[in-house]
Amino acid sequence: MAAPRNHIKVFVASTVYNFQTELNKIYELLDGFGYDVLNSHKGTFLINSSESNLQNCIDGVNECDVFVGFIRPDYGSGVLERGGKSITHIEFETAVAKKIPRFVMADYRVTFTRSLIRKAEVENWGSKIAVNSGNLNFNDNKIMDIRCVQLYEEMAKDKIPPISRKGNWVQEYMSLEDIRLHLDSQFKYPERIKKLMDKISKL
Repeated sequence: MAAPRNHIKVFVASTVYNFQTELNKIYELLDGFGYDVLNSHKGTFLINSSESNLQNCIDGVNECDVFVGFIRPDYGSGVLERGGKSITHIEFETAVAKKIPRFVMADYRVTFTRSLIRKAEVENWGSKIAVNSGNLNFNDNKIMDIRCVQLYEEMAKDKIPPISRKGNWVQEYMSLEDIRLHLDSQFKYPERIKKLMDKISKL
């Protein structure tokens, strides 16, 4: 039996390629808890035909009360200009700027790649150059896009000293069951989400 509607709007941000089944299950889970789920893949937020896809997605984030974002190895095809950010990346940044409750999850392949390159070095005629996500380029790679690691580091607030970090929780997942467990733990009781919304709105 589905829970009564609680009128809390939850925006789900993610690239879609090879993630359609998971997005459908995520929608069913949150909808079953009574939330209004806004997601471009499902076509469940208001579309203004006079605006761009990017603006419609930004408006969708601005309309929501809570943000759920997935960082995956695929950066997405919605990069509107050379060297620019994807629509999904901009959705994340819009949610941060709006200062609403955020629940961010990262595919284990993203966190593995980050760990792999964090202490890597390139040796060149006796000198060593540290490798990081900022000086590596494997964009549009079908296995892993470095921009996904950069988005992870942005959400985890890597450049801020650990003692000063807030809002930097990123939950790793390996399977749909991991996703389901985390979202169930966070969203099963809407009254907790409402309290969280109220608390953050007063900051």
